[in-house]
Amino acid sequence: MNEYVFEMQIVAAVRVHAVDENVARKVVPSVLGSPGTAEIRMANENNAGLGLNALVTNVDFSNGNSPALSKANKRKSKLGR
Repeated sequence: MNEYVFEMQIVAAVRVHAVDENVARKVVPSVLGSPGTAEIRMANENNAGLGLNALVTNVDFSNGNSPALSKANKRKSKLGR
């Protein structure tokens, strides 16, 4: 098989409930990490089930900028107990 490397721009909207915006901003990168071997294996199994003869071997994400706030809803959350 041949190996192909693709680069894509991805936009993610991460909804966070936190005591303030600074705390919320700090946790966003924790969910934007690259998938682990279990997630890649499941994707490969699903692709094989669809008859797609391709194997994903690695996924890397990089976060080059700070999260931009798109919406703030100042409602009460259960986190502030």
